[in-house]
Amino acid sequence: MAYGAVWRSVVGALRPGPSPLATAAALRAVGGAGVIALAGAILGDLRVVGVAYLGAACSVAFVTGGTYGNRLRALAAQGTGAIVGIGVGATLPHSAVALVAAATVVGVVSGLVGALGANAPGMGMMLSIGLAFGQFGASTLPWWQQDLWYSAGTAVIAVATLSPWLFRRGVLERQAVADVYFAAAALCTATGGPAARAARMNLAAASARARAAGGDARAEMVAFAAASVYARGVPVPPQTVAAVTTAGSRVLAGQPMPMTIDGPRSADPEVRALCDALTAAARGPESPRRPAGAALRAAVTRQAVANGARIGLCMGSATAITVGLHEPAHAFWLPLTVAVIVRPEYASVFVRTINRVCGTVLGAAVAAAVLWAYPTGFAVAIAAAAALGFAVLTAPKLYALSIIGVTASALLSGSIGHVDLVLPVLRLWDTVIGAAVAIVVGYLLWPGARRLPQAARLDAGIAAARRYLGEAVQPSGDRSRWQPSRDEAYQLAHRARAACEAALLEPPPVGAAAGAMLAAATELEDVVDAITAVAAATEAGIDAAPRADAVGERIAALEGAVAATGPRSA
Repeated sequence: MAYGAVWRSVVGALRPGPSPLATAAALRAVGGAGVIALAGAILGDLRVVGVAYLGAACSVAFVTGGTYGNRLRALAAQGTGAIVGIGVGATLPHSAVALVAAATVVGVVSGLVGALGANAPGMGMMLSIGLAFGQFGASTLPWWQQDLWYSAGTAVIAVATLSPWLFRRGVLERQAVADVYFAAAALCTATGGPAARAARMNLAAASARARAAGGDARAEMVAFAAASVYARGVPVPPQTVAAVTTAGSRVLAGQPMPMTIDGPRSADPEVRALCDALTAAARGPESPRRPAGAALRAAVTRQAVANGARIGLCMGSATAITVGLHEPAHAFWLPLTVAVIVRPEYASVFVRTINRVCGTVLGAAVAAAVLWAYPTGFAVAIAAAAALGFAVLTAPKLYALSIIGVTASALLSGSIGHVDLVLPVLRLWDTVIGAAVAIVVGYLLWPGARRLPQAARLDAGIAAARRYLGEAVQPSGDRSRWQPSRDEAYQLAHRARAACEAALLEPPPVGAAAGAMLAAATELEDVVDAITAVAAATEAGIDAAPRADAVGERIAALEGAVAATGPRSA
């Protein structure tokens, strides 16, 4: 493996993004931490402050994006995982065999839980972290009080960061939907020019955010129509583009839809579909909700089981090393590090590992420096609050920066109520060992970890595109699985392209394989848009057979290109 390529991957993984700092949210988080410290002073028991700070430190990672409703659900999911883990860890026997067995089993469950839905990975991760705290956190509180005060810390962060929801109800949701209209208008303007591809990616991102915010049927129809315009490269009349922009402004202002469009009706079926999406003629069905049975089936797929086994093995190894190196009451850091690094369901394990390792080590170093000067007390509480604010402040910029604050705050919280008899340098050493376990067991030695991620392989996406094409050529009344087929084709195509782009930062051979596959993934996205244009022609009563044949040839060529690129499955 070329060291230069690895170094470039590391540098790329640690490159900050363009998003602004979350100053207001950071100030609210620090205020919440101050409330926790004040509560400890009033109660005269710093032990509860330590556990509450842990809850606050873990919670801030889940309130930095999305709508307020999504943030609340994320907080509830992580809190549920944590309190279950704490309860299990604090009540089970603390023999070496029991500790390792519990960590392994809970790690497997954590991986399976992570496949249940959008907030499930956070719940699974916090299940492992909670278990480690219950086993090694050294709190003298009974398990139910630990759960209670962890929940209190989570509640404080929820109040501090979600309080604007009371005065901005629906604002973020309307913004997400309006962004779809604005991105669609920009795509219509850019179609046929050099900026068209970037505009198409912006529309895909806006549509994903709108769906996460609850979705909007009309905005979806506008997005699909704009995608068909992009696929065919047809010009859109200026008055139609202006109408799309106006529609976005209406949504943002909470004004009623639909609207009317002046001018003659276009002969292009794609432009007609766009106009219909803005008027009463377009009332597409909402995207189907994921049934509970599908979520449960996702938790027992081959990939979910492999993720569970991977996390369980890493957590069991970390706990075994913890028991062998230290008294169990003084080693929370080591399994904590492994729990936050090894989450295979997140994109690009290597990039996540680099960010986690760098952020965790630096955060542990900050905590160690504070503990050298102030082993316990309110000085530690103040430092923990500042670290918490830093985590929220930098979360939009770079994952590693946020992890510095999260790690420092979580680790300092463990010393608020009692003096940690283990030297800070040994705590830092625990973190380094935990990172090594995660890298060696969870990455270097794990089968398939250094191959192209499953999401970046195009087999499933190509098959979904074929099914979507089969539906698109049917008259509207004869389409039996139109909505699911369209959703599946778009989701798999976008996911494959995103996975390839993320894997570009991986060291060889994954980065090279991702580079070879990226062109095919981009073509798959364009093919799916072309199928949407076929559907628009079918609905307009135009003979879509020539278009469908051309798309079928592109799919066949794509299959050949993917087959020539390399192995298609793990």
